[in-house]
Amino acid sequence: MARPFNGLQIGAAALLALLGLFIIWQGSDYSMGSLRRMGPGFFPVMMGSVLLLFSLLVVWEVRREEKQENLWVPRPILMICAGFIAFAALLESVGLVPATLALVILVSLAEKPVRPVATVATAAGLCVLGVLVFLYGFGIPVAAIQW
Repeated sequence: MARPFNGLQIGAAALLALLGLFIIWQGSDYSMGSLRRMGPGFFPVMMGSVLLLFSLLVVWEVRREEKQENLWVPRPILMICAGFIAFAALLESVGLVPATLALVILVSLAEKPVRPVATVATAAGLCVLGVLVFLYGFGIPVAAIQW
């Protein structure tokens, strides 16, 4: 018996693949460099490749699962977008740690049930990791907390 075809998810995977291919195509105009000395084209080509891989994984997952009837649920889309917007708006004005906290809290509200312990643990871990990697490791000129 043939499995039901989930056109919405396959279409989303196709758009993701097209975006990945476009990014790879645009990034291939720049010098790639090497792993030790990356050129300006390295990051876009790698990110496009990751998007292309994700699109293939989405198609593979869609083939394995049953068709869902109600795919349009606005809450996750709205909360994830709100998290990204809050992070972008707060990063320069209040610092990396509060912006990361706002991002994690808003994104955690996307899925029911809300798990406060997991949200706090994720927020704390991402704040510590963000400060260590981006501020100390890469030396990005952003304050951890700016009052």
